[in-house]
Amino acid sequence: MKIADILSAKDATVQWMGHDQDFSKALCKMHQANIGSIVVIHSETGALLGLISQPEILAGLAKFGNTALVHCATDIMRKPSPVCEARTDVKVVMQQMTQNRSRHVVVTNGDEILGVVSIGDLVAAQLCEANLEAGVLRDMARSHLLSAAT
Repeated sequence: MKIADILSAKDATVQWMGHDQDFSKALCKMHQANIGSIVVIHSETGALLGLISQPEILAGLAKFGNTALVHCATDIMRKPSPVCEARTDVKVVMQQMTQNRSRHVVVTNGDEILGVVSIGDLVAAQLCEANLEAGVLRDMARSHLLSAAT
């Protein structure tokens, strides 16, 4: 299964913020959209600069205390952002997430940001695929048993 399969099955709208905005803006946008991460892009060029998710939020608060909210997003974001391409296999991305201790990966095609996938998206897709395979095997076994009984 490829990352493109997951993106096509979910809302691939990318929530982003400009690099020159306050960290508090990231928290507000994440809360309003009910998401676990937000992409940080260069405000003028649109280039991917980083990603803010729960570990970065905690690190920012630990480092800057209550002044973290007025710090620039670039002070707190994960840089470089974990990235993959749409054609990448899900298992490869899961390995990458485990090694990098990241729960979100930005999906790109060159300089274009296609979406963000979470570890939850990947696990759900793999469970769906495993259930489908189990159903096929069960149907094959049933037809084999029925033909053997006659």
